Amino acid sequence: MVLTTAQRAAIQNNWATVDANMQEMGDALFMRYLLANPGDIQFFPKFASAGVGAQLRSNEAFQEQTLTVFQFLGKIVAKLGDLDAAGKMLQERVHSHKPRGITMAQFERLLDLLPRFLQENAGAHGPCADAWRVAIANLMPYMRSEFKKC
Repeated sequence: MVLTTAQRAAIQNNWATVDANMQEMGDALFMRYLLANPGDIQFFPKFASAGVGAQLRSNEAFQEQTLTVFQFLGKIVAKLGDLDAAGKMLQERVHSHKPRGITMAQFERLLDLLPRFLQENAGAHGPCADAWRVAIANLMPYMRSEFKKC
């Protein structure tokens, strides 16, 4: 399914809500991810020793990481009018993450959480959450193909 202009607009409008509270949104999504996948904290050596739990939210390195990820997602959202450009940005992330042992499955698990998370926390009503799913489905092949190359 191709991302429509209306879906792109819905995502970009929804991102304005995220952008207004980016740190909290990033922290909350990563907490949800790490609570569901506690072993993946090993991929974050700057805060792995803090362990998965409420104490992690006040960890400065954790907050820095979540903000970095959400700022990057904001750049992807801004590029949704040019999926090739957005896809290439994601391919660059493959090159920086794969050498650290991060797999496509981990990216997929995090991105699978995003639509429902935004629906519950950032007002992404049903059609908007569906638009997020379509955008992710359109962008994942860029990452998958890059994982196979490197």
